[in-house]
Amino acid sequence: MRKLSLLLLSLLIFTACTQAQPEATNELNIYSARNYDVDKDLLLRFESETGIKVNLFEGKGDELIERLKLEQADPIADIFMTVGAEALYPALQNELLADLDLNTAKDTLDANTYGDKWVALTKRARIIVYDKVNNPTPSVKNLEDLSDPQYLGTILSRSSTSSYNLALIANHIQNDGYETTRQLAQGLVKNFARTPTGNDRDQAKSVIAGLGQYAIMNTYYVAAMERSTDAEEVKVAQQLGLIYPEETHVNISWIAKIKDSPNPDNAQRLIEFLLSESAQKEYAERNGEYPALNSIPVSSLLLPWDAFNKAEVDYETLGQHNIETIQLFDEVGWE
Repeated sequence: MRKLSLLLLSLLIFTACTQAQPEATNELNIYSARNYDVDKDLLLRFESETGIKVNLFEGKGDELIERLKLEQADPIADIFMTVGAEALYPALQNELLADLDLNTAKDTLDANTYGDKWVALTKRARIIVYDKVNNPTPSVKNLEDLSDPQYLGTILSRSSTSSYNLALIANHIQNDGYETTRQLAQGLVKNFARTPTGNDRDQAKSVIAGLGQYAIMNTYYVAAMERSTDAEEVKVAQQLGLIYPEETHVNISWIAKIKDSPNPDNAQRLIEFLLSESAQKEYAERNGEYPALNSIPVSSLLLPWDAFNKAEVDYETLGQHNIETIQLFDEVGWE
């Protein structure tokens, strides 16, 4: 199987990438912050089925946004893919994205998961997990419960630099206002069992190891651990209990075409391919994500998409609260 052309990006190389805009070719240049094997395999399949050569550039979402801004006069990328809606606001504000033709795909998507210039590929709920063997009857129903002093020393979380936590708290600010959210976050920080460290998988493992009673994590990690080749991760996933908060924060992974890109038709074909039922099943079965298409079944460990309450979220303006959220993290000492 042929390998994708892959370049890892950083801000250090931005200034070296100001080449003139290439003419349209039978290629597709993708800037992606979705660094998953399932994506690479789907792109290889797209390349094989269409004959379009895929060039994949990977990096962090905010760094890729900065690169797109620098290249705006002569775009190199045709597609931008990333893991969180917090990057959508700056992309729209800087007019980086092109109009998108979703055709009949709109009929299969939730109304808040697409716009004129973007569309969700997958969804992930941010939930609370616990050890269901040693804590079979948890009293917790939401994050507000965990901010109560009775849960002192029980909470595990990754750091405030995590885009997942950034989006979570930004969503609370969007819905509840800054001060109410600051009080919530301050209560959570006071109840941390340790200084935030590690990724979501580490939080799950630490709960089962007894280092804390409750952890905040994304649903797709639970499902991914269930399918892991690591026996320890499978055991952890099977021992986890899942609490979907009364208003569960759901973030999206999304995709868009770049304005004035060299290969817009190829970009459109890729988006249609990734929204197909077969590709959406791959996201669900291999990466444990909630697909953009609600008809695709998810892991048996997770609640079906229509079985839990979602917090209201305006994805196009969520990133408007990024700076406020960072300020809030500093104020409450969420490291």
